[in-house]
Amino acid sequence: MSDQMTYFFEVYGTLPQTGPGNNIITARAYKKIPNLLPEPKILDIGCGPGRQTLELAKLSNGTIIALDNHQPFLDKIKHPRVKTLNQDMNTMTFPVDSFNLIWSEGALYQMGFEQALIKCKEFLKKDGYLAASELVWLTDTPSAEAKAFAKQYVGIKNIKDNLALFKRNGYKMISNFTLPIEAWLADYYGPLQKKIIELRPKYLNNETATQVLNMAQQEIDGFKKCSNEVGYEFFVAQKS
Repeated sequence: MSDQMTYFFEVYGTLPQTGPGNNIITARAYKKIPNLLPEPKILDIGCGPGRQTLELAKLSNGTIIALDNHQPFLDKIKHPRVKTLNQDMNTMTFPVDSFNLIWSEGALYQMGFEQALIKCKEFLKKDGYLAASELVWLTDTPSAEAKAFAKQYVGIKNIKDNLALFKRNGYKMISNFTLPIEAWLADYYGPLQKKIIELRPKYLNNETATQVLNMAQQEIDGFKKCSNEVGYEFFVAQKS
C-alpha cells in the first residue's frame, strides 16, 4: 500500500461510515420494500464498516453477506447473522438467483451504475429487490463547482435519467427519495471534519499526509458550495 493510501485509510477508514446516510434513512428505504420474506437473504455491496449492515440485520431478521475489499472494515462487523466477504465488487461470483435483496449505499458507482444494475439483476431471485443510493444531479444546469465536486463519478445522471436506467435494465421502481443535507453534513462530514482537525498537528511536517488531509477538506468545502445541485438519491426497485 502506498503512503498516500495509508494516510487515506487513516482518515476515512476510522469513520463510522464511508458516505452520507444514517440508520433512519436505511430504515426508511427498507420499509419501502413490499412483501419481503421474514428472513431474507441479503447482499450488502461495498459495506464499509457496516453501519447500514447492522441496521439491516436489526430490521430484517435475515442473513446478510457484507462485501468489501478492505479487511479492516470487515473486522468491525460482528453479528451472528452477518457473514463478511473480502472481495472486489467488480469480481463478484455469486450463483444466479442468490438473494432476495441486494443493498448498496453509495458504492455501486465503482462498477459503473448501469453495469451494477445488470450484475445485481443476475444475483437477485425472481421478484427480488435492489436498494441503492447513487450520486445524482439535482439540477439540469450544474455549476462548475458542482461538476468539480462530482468529477470522480463518471456518467453521473439526474434523477429522471436514473429512473429510465432502471426501467431499461429490467427493474420496476418501487420508491425513490433524495437524502437530506444533514445526512452529508452531520452524519458523514461531521466525523470527517473532526478527524482532519485531529490529524493536522500529527502530520504538520508530512507533505503526503497533508495532501490527503487537504483533499478531504476540499471535499467537504466543495459539497457545501453545491449542496443544492448534487446529492444522493435512494432507489428501491424490484426485478421485473
